[in-house]
Amino acid sequence: MIPITGLAFLMAAASIPGEPAVPAAPEVELALGYKVVGRTLEKAEDDDEFFAGDTIVAWTAVSGLASGFVEHVWYRDGVEVARHYLPVGAGRRWRTWTRHTVSAGEYTVQVLGPDGALLKETRFVVDGEGC
Repeated sequence: MIPITGLAFLMAAASIPGEPAVPAAPEVELALGYKVVGRTLEKAEDDDEFFAGDTIVAWTAVSGLASGFVEHVWYRDGVEVARHYLPVGAGRRWRTWTRHTVSAGEYTVQVLGPDGALLKETRFVVDGEGC
């Protein structure tokens, strides 16, 4: 066994005691649905069909980010229609969401990190009329 001094141990440690350990790459989940119950998304039906006039929820879970904000950016047919700034903290899993009432078209929802980097993206199509 090789003896190690306290200073050498601290220098070799991945994080300083008292600091939250932040993974190298953030973990990000993004899902769509109709409502959030108890901080959990109630996902869309199995068909995942959305219709004009529906209010859609973009639900995100993130961990491994520094404290700050993430953004949800909603695009319809390539044009930005909504941007939301959502606070997150370091060292734990954060769940957050936004809602948007949709019109017919092709949608993209992006999750951007505190530095503006794209973390996750999803696309979906909204039909003009419901059943």
